[in-house]
Amino acid sequence: MNKNVEKLAKLLIHWVNHNDSHKESYEKWKNIAKEEGLLSVAECIDKAIELLDKSTEFLLKANTKIKF
Repeated sequence: MNKNVEKLAKLLIHWVNHNDSHKESYEKWKNIAKEEGLLSVAECIDKAIELLDKSTEFLLKANTKIKF
């Protein structure tokens, strides 16, 4: 297999894991924002979480298209 393709496959999974790590932090701070009465801030963070989930979905989809 081409080294670049092999590296890309590893990077896709790395990026998914990285997204998961950030998502945990986003969730924590979204809840803190809610507790502090910053509802519009919490809503923005929640939207960012939705977009992060969508990003993860596409990274995983890309990974399935790499043939080993």
